[in-house]
Amino acid sequence: MSYRLTYWRKRGRGEQIRLLLNLLAENYEDVYVEQGPTLDALQARGPSILPFGSVPLLEDGDFTLVQGPVILGYLARKHGLGADDLRLRARADAIALGAEDLRMDYFRLLGRPAEKQQAFLTGKFRRRWLPRLEGLLVLNDSHCFIGDGFTHADVAVWDALDAIVTWIPGAELSAFSRVTAFYTRFADEPRIAAYLQSDRRIPG
Repeated sequence: MSYRLTYWRKRGRGEQIRLLLNLLAENYEDVYVEQGPTLDALQARGPSILPFGSVPLLEDGDFTLVQGPVILGYLARKHGLGADDLRLRARADAIALGAEDLRMDYFRLLGRPAEKQQAFLTGKFRRRWLPRLEGLLVLNDSHCFIGDGFTHADVAVWDALDAIVTWIPGAELSAFSRVTAFYTRFADEPRIAAYLQSDRRIPG
């Protein structure tokens, strides 16, 4: 049985889930929702399906789950991705939630004037986010954020960084060697590389 992922026909918060499913080599169906009747029908099914009236929504048989970082944690645990240690799993969750904060910063920049975007790149992005991510990689002393292999924390961070360097002009990682190496190595992981180069990936 494959998973069903319901989200807009865009990357957004759904992309990190797609990335993880590809990393896990799990089958899934993309179900695209639109404003209007399709979303209204989904919301009309009530809080048992969409507790907060928003997507992404993951369906695993008769089990449904919303909220991107929580979906990532569920899939990681179900498929044994990452360490079994409770504390390491909690740290992975914390990093995934931190990546969601970074994603929110990115969302706030969309459609904003170029000077606002550049202020973020030279300010918060360069002075807070990139040094903190670099520091976490140094602490783990590996190519990833937790343990010795990619976890849902890495997926969440990579997707947030990828959105910024792809869509915010002038965004770059090169001053932070560990972050740069992580970004490249994750994209080069064979299952991720195959997905990124496939027609299945939504253009924007």
